Amino acid sequence: MSGGINHILCGVDGSAPACIAAERAANLAVALGARLSFVAVARAIVPDEALVGYMRDEGLGEAPVPLLPQAAESCLDMALTRATDAGYTGAARIVRTGKVAPALMSVADEIGADAIAIGRHRRSGLRRAVVGSVAQEIADRTSLTILSYCC
Repeated sequence: MSGGINHILCGVDGSAPACIAAERAANLAVALGARLSFVAVARAIVPDEALVGYMRDEGLGEAPVPLLPQAAESCLDMALTRATDAGYTGAARIVRTGKVAPALMSVADEIGADAIAIGRHRRSGLRRAVVGSVAQEIADRTSLTILSYCC
């Protein structure tokens, strides 16, 4: 495939809009013959120093692995199932920590994605200004194609 969309990165977080985005991204990947990767971004955690020391002393690694909320794990599983149901096999499952928009853009760059699919909530006015919009932040900071799906 030349030009157009060759690799779709879809952010999932367990929310209904993210699950809709996952299903639609899978259908689009099948239709375009594009690669598909799903990513869930967990909050960065500050590990307890005593735990880190214990893990290091016992040879268990440097820091605990961040845990995703169960809803995000479920959405990743659902996303992979929906991709398979749509006829897509081999979707990547990626987990990152940090702030969502920068993490999605970083992963997109790492894997060579040329489109980011993301669910968005219906917010308007003051709430959008205060809470912000991950989809809007990504759109403002990247030249990649943004596929934004609302609830």
